[in-house]
Amino acid sequence: MPDKLSLNVTIEGIRLPLQVSSPDEEKIYRDAASAIQRRIQRLRDMYPQMPNEKYYYAMAMLNTAVEAVKATDRLDTQPYVEMMHDLEQELDTLGIK
Repeated sequence: MPDKLSLNVTIEGIRLPLQVSSPDEEKIYRDAASAIQRRIQRLRDMYPQMPNEKYYYAMAMLNTAVEAVKATDRLDTQPYVEMMHDLEQELDTLGIK
């Protein structure tokens, strides 16, 4: 098993120790931490009246989860798999392979 790389990312002053499997994965985690920090700051700027910091964190998590769900929906290949299956059946019916 390959060695894990240790790294720390900081979000909102909270240091998060992590282990990743590659420099590419390290970059992804660092970029993600930066994106979360920017998102929280944007939310603070847009909604300065929130009663406490937890609201910004919850809003940032919700926004991130919504983006993830949308991305998953865009990557749904099931309709294409079904279409290919239908086309294969039609080709079989016509004796074409």
